[in-house]
Amino acid sequence: MKVNTLISCLAWLSLATAGFSAAKTDEERQQIFESLKWITEGTIPLEQDVATIKLQSGFRYLDSTDASKVLSDLWGNPRHQTLGMIFPPENAESGSIWGVIVEGFEMEGYVKDEDADKLDAGKMLQEIQDGQKEANVERKKQGYAELEIVGWAMPPIYDKEAKKLTWALDIKRIGSDRHSVNYYIRILGRRGYLVLNALGSMDQVKEIEAATPQVLAMVEFNEGHRYADFDEKKGDKVATYGIAGLILGAVGLKALAKVGLLALFAKKFGFVLLFLKKFAFVIIAVGAVLFSKIKSFISGRRANEESARGPQA
Repeated sequence: MKVNTLISCLAWLSLATAGFSAAKTDEERQQIFESLKWITEGTIPLEQDVATIKLQSGFRYLDSTDASKVLSDLWGNPRHQTLGMIFPPENAESGSIWGVIVEGFEMEGYVKDEDADKLDAGKMLQEIQDGQKEANVERKKQGYAELEIVGWAMPPIYDKEAKKLTWALDIKRIGSDRHSVNYYIRILGRRGYLVLNALGSMDQVKEIEAATPQVLAMVEFNEGHRYADFDEKKGDKVATYGIAGLILGAVGLKALAKVGLLALFAKKFGFVLLFLKKFAFVIIAVGAVLFSKIKSFISGRRANEESARGPQA
């Protein structure tokens, strides 16, 4: 069976983060890779046909079950229920891989966007940083590494016509010089919003930003569930917060601190890094040395396959 670049990257990612995940042999990892059922074309219904993903050329998708294998069995995260994951087209020149987690649909009501033009990015960042400091007290008690919100990797951007919101945070473990980026996507609809989060390393911000328009174009609410379909006369609920509240997590930051960002923050504000007890996070990247191993691995596997097949016509 041919091992492609993406799966090879996933393989070495698990090796690169072996200290964070349950020990697995190369054979066990290979079995996981080969069990993944990639969807490479067509449409994917979400949340009982509330929305749809229409895959563009080169992108691929893993359903909830296989996404869990990647996030937990390979990348060493606690079990986290998602709808699935979107992966970008393969890039043979890249030494790392990133993915977009389709977290789910938050039926919190129609989020009014009148405040979108008045967002104070500096003030919001300060609130997020202060909230993280408070949360670190609880994280430390629970045996989790303390995190630092370094700044915006990309300040909030809201497309009023498409009703789509994106922003990114530069996050790192306190005492470490390794950074990670959490890239957030929220798509507003009639009764709530879709939650998507891209995970990658800081040097992938531009790559993720470049691919974001394609990702956004692939995910849409279906007719009857779109933002424009809101009808208060029919009893449609209005959310108690606007765009700023959505970014800040739609709940008080003090409440977030009480749960240590392990549940409420992950659900409302995003999958803030990849939580793992006693460790900070999993960097989704492969260094030059590991990437050279990936290429050797691919080359060796292909050579063995060609030898087994014999000369080709």
